[in-house]
Amino acid sequence: MKKILIIDDAQDCRQVIKTMLKKYDLDIIEANDGLEGWRTIIKEKPDLVLLDIHMPLKDGFEILKDIEEEWLDVPVIIISGDTSPNTMNACLLNGASAFINKPVMKNDFNNILKFIRA
Repeated sequence: MKKILIIDDAQDCRQVIKTMLKKYDLDIIEANDGLEGWRTIIKEKPDLVLLDIHMPLKDGFEILKDIEEEWLDVPVIIISGDTSPNTMNACLLNGASAFINKPVMKNDFNNILKFIRA
């Protein structure tokens, strides 16, 4: 069973993503801030991380940097309401596999499924 970690400080966003993933046979883990998310990455070794950018204690950019510094081989999909071209490019340049806008729409959800099936 694949392990998916959702790191987002907005509980409602985590719930929407969990609901979309519910019909798949997945172990879904949640973290409600960046620091908890980073600790969960280290402890749980997820197969995929769904990561918000702007969060308390540790933001998504810091987590991307930490993943790279620790040579962790985990794909990260950014899910953020900050859709400025600079933010999107910075995420992809810093190791994110994909960028999905909030709110997550069903057709964007297909990008997540590609990584789950891989």
